[in-house]
Amino acid sequence: MKSLEISKVTTTLVDLAEEAIMDFIKGSDLQPGDKFPFDESQLAEKLQVSRNVIREALSRLQSIGLIESRKRNGIIMREPSLKHILNRIINPKLLSENKITDLLELRYILEIGIVPIIFENINKMDISELRKIIPNTITSNVYVRLSADEEIEFHSRIYKVADNKVINELQQIIIPIYKFIQKNHSEFDIYNKKIRDEKLFASHSDLIDALESGDQKKYEDVIKRHLLAYHLYIKEQRQKNI
Repeated sequence: MKSLEISKVTTTLVDLAEEAIMDFIKGSDLQPGDKFPFDESQLAEKLQVSRNVIREALSRLQSIGLIESRKRNGIIMREPSLKHILNRIINPKLLSENKITDLLELRYILEIGIVPIIFENINKMDISELRKIIPNTITSNVYVRLSADEEIEFHSRIYKVADNKVINELQQIIIPIYKFIQKNHSEFDIYNKKIRDEKLFASHSDLIDALESGDQKKYEDVIKRHLLAYHLYIKEQRQKNI
């Protein structure tokens, strides 16, 4: 087991204490649910800093879901969540255009990549619940812009079929991108018009019909056409940066 000690690399005492505790955890055999072997007082004594410093360092680790402090049980190890960690910083207002493009591309990759898993798991109840989400006005090949909340609910339900916790967390992380698309829909309208003119558009109803058909290749084609505006936008953004 790694010894608990402060290095002299980082800046503030809180940084130093946080790094020391994190290094100790990484070098230990501690698992989620285990009790951390030191309390605040013992950590302060071992690292030769005040309890206020230790409290702040532990608060940081708790904020990312790595530990949980309990009055009677001390410090308990937890399994950190990707969603919990990254949701704090995934905000389009804080990100550059390049990062937003990367997140749009992540969404595209995820939606295409989970197709085989979806077809292994999809059932009639999933299809029925997807149909309940979209308005009755949406039919095959008809362009209707859903609200951000409807988009999120619909695609979250598809991700749920994959039954993979990490995939679902990744989808939750990029939810702000759905809202960015809605807020900046004019940037995508030029691509959507081109897609409609070329009769390539695929609606949410088309997605459900393809899922219900049980034809994986058909669904792959439909989901790619459904996301084609984003693909074209990403491609153009990449070319601007060459």
